[in-house]
Amino acid sequence: MHAEIVVTGTELLLGEIDDTNSTMMARMLRDIGLDLHYKSTVGDNRERMAAVLNIALDRTDIVLVSGGLGPTVDDVTREAVSDATGRPLVFRQDLLDQIAARFASFGRQMTENNRRQAYIPEGAMAVENPVGTAPAFIVEDLRGTIACLPGVPRELEYLMTQRVIPYLKERMGEAWVIKAKILRTCVIGESQIDTLIGDLMTGGNPTVGLAAHSGQVDVRITAKAPDEAGADRLIEPLEAELRARLGNVIYGEGTQSLEEVVARLLTERGMMLALADSVTQGEVAGRLGDTPHAHVLASEAHAEGVLTISIADGLESGGAAGEPQAMTEYLATRARADVGASLGLAMFGTIRRGDERPLVYLALSDGHQVVTRSYPFGGEDKLTRRWISIRALDLVRRYLIGALDEETS
Repeated sequence: MHAEIVVTGTELLLGEIDDTNSTMMARMLRDIGLDLHYKSTVGDNRERMAAVLNIALDRTDIVLVSGGLGPTVDDVTREAVSDATGRPLVFRQDLLDQIAARFASFGRQMTENNRRQAYIPEGAMAVENPVGTAPAFIVEDLRGTIACLPGVPRELEYLMTQRVIPYLKERMGEAWVIKAKILRTCVIGESQIDTLIGDLMTGGNPTVGLAAHSGQVDVRITAKAPDEAGADRLIEPLEAELRARLGNVIYGEGTQSLEEVVARLLTERGMMLALADSVTQGEVAGRLGDTPHAHVLASEAHAEGVLTISIADGLESGGAAGEPQAMTEYLATRARADVGASLGLAMFGTIRRGDERPLVYLALSDGHQVVTRSYPFGGEDKLTRRWISIRALDLVRRYLIGALDEETS
């Protein structure tokens, strides 16, 4: 059995609000092992909504609809379901009584247009809504089942949890669970990962998928089993193979961020990191400062595990003026020594001149050695700063885990 989510509302198509309802429903379906194959969004138009529902009924078993059950003229979900299933709308006095009771509990008078909410398709199962005024309903049609729920997130969550999920579990019979595990990688491209693990992405259960972000790629393992322990058993050998192939480009899992991993490693080793930064506008310090392990008090003030210095200090000293790589190495050494930190990290970039391709230099000093890297990108845009900050954080991470020799290009 598989499902489709249909979210209604012209405001969604106009980008006025974010669709959080389908995310909520998708996670609930995943938790009971019900496969979600499609998700659609349609505006408040009766004909188009009916067309979407007809498509959904022709290709899926369970259609979950969010929104359009209110009392106003543009709330047309009831009519659209009626059109799609060929079931006329019928008045239910018991539903009107429930709506009136809800208004009375608020100390308000029900208006005449609320009577529209007491109409549902003939033969539909009414689902009482004790946390709102819009009754929900379920239609079991020959082509499939449609469950219609309010679009108010609080009401939707309650009815999904208390009414719809138990109904679906009963329909499914044996309980299942779908579990996903995320392995987080950085400084490696999606195409490179595909080359390394592409053959593992063709399986049926468990499955492997990729989600690319700026400078980072998530590798997702998804397994379906009767229980969570069974899903874990399916995931375990595949995860081991993925880790063997990808190695230390995997920096964490789940929701871990790269800066959280770096800050934790520094804390575990009792080390302080000093920063000299002329290219990311303080992004590296800011990212580390937002973690539970380190807090930057000011852009040039000390922190727990992180210390920053002004780049001007190094420039004014003369350092190795005119040689960007030497200047970067000097700044890393100076940053570490000036504040007595364990490590000094410097980020320094050349200025674009004409058609010249800029270089960004990173240097990491521990007092005994200076590790230097250069990358042919630069600029003032946010994406460039993010790429540089990821490279810089990963350089520190690899130093701390002893994996500098395994860096990817």
